[in-house]
Amino acid sequence: MAAMKPLNFRQIELFTTLMEQKTVSAAAVELNISQPAASKLLRNLEIDTGLELFERAKGRLWPTAEARTLYEEVSYLYHSLNKIEDVVQAIRRRKNRELVIGVLPALSTGFISRAAALYLEKNENVFLNIVSLPSIDIMRGLTNKTIDIGVIGSQELSDEITCVSLMERPMVCIMPRDHPLTAQTIITPHHLTNVPFISFSMETLTARLVRDIFQQENATLDIAHVVNTAPLLLSLVSAGLGVSIVHPFYIPPDDANIIVRKFSPDMKFKFRVCYPTEKKSDNLTHRFLEIMQRLDYTQVRS
Repeated sequence: MAAMKPLNFRQIELFTTLMEQKTVSAAAVELNISQPAASKLLRNLEIDTGLELFERAKGRLWPTAEARTLYEEVSYLYHSLNKIEDVVQAIRRRKNRELVIGVLPALSTGFISRAAALYLEKNENVFLNIVSLPSIDIMRGLTNKTIDIGVIGSQELSDEITCVSLMERPMVCIMPRDHPLTAQTIITPHHLTNVPFISFSMETLTARLVRDIFQQENATLDIAHVVNTAPLLLSLVSAGLGVSIVHPFYIPPDDANIIVRKFSPDMKFKFRVCYPTEKKSDNLTHRFLEIMQRLDYTQVRS
């Protein structure tokens, strides 16, 4: 039996991408190569391994049992190799004094913008890179160290991540400016019975808090729409499609179509500012954290 030729990274990359993208054309687009080049890589891979990895039928490629077995072993190695790029970027950022801040979309203006401005007044040589992401992606970035500081809502934590609570505020009721409930100064769950309600996804902490308070008050929550981001929720309220209960930091100051009312009983929500535990002594990280804490305290006192 002839010895198998060593596989090269490009072949492994093509095979893994093809298994995940399902078609040669999609894999070619993902790898930014031509479809003929992708087909040639696949042919050479099958020749070099001596395996029939795909069956050709009805104009499509169908993975064989050998392909699925190979993928189970190769995919882990391939994605592990890709993490090297993240490590390299992390080293470059430390060298160039870059601070990457991951923040929820609803907080990417306002509070974070003010904190960034205050930070740069005394750290003008630091390059701030603020990215707007869901909590789960921020936590992933903190874990692989491509994000230095993350501002998140509720999310499972690991020992590799250190978090502090910030921006704890009573949640408020928001409604369209022409809504009948604007006549009330304080909104209770019973005011919202049979009123179309715009909710966050039910797995979020905010949605669970709202659901629990309605159950405690024996009130009916009439969920008309479910969304997964605060900007989308705010746009639906602004458009007159319902009311909601949110953290006050979510509310844009310049939207005249949204009216805010106090909500009772008191229901507080807080965010968490997180960073990799190994960065406890990192000055760039802690200076920004201190500014956020000071800015939060100032807003509470005002």
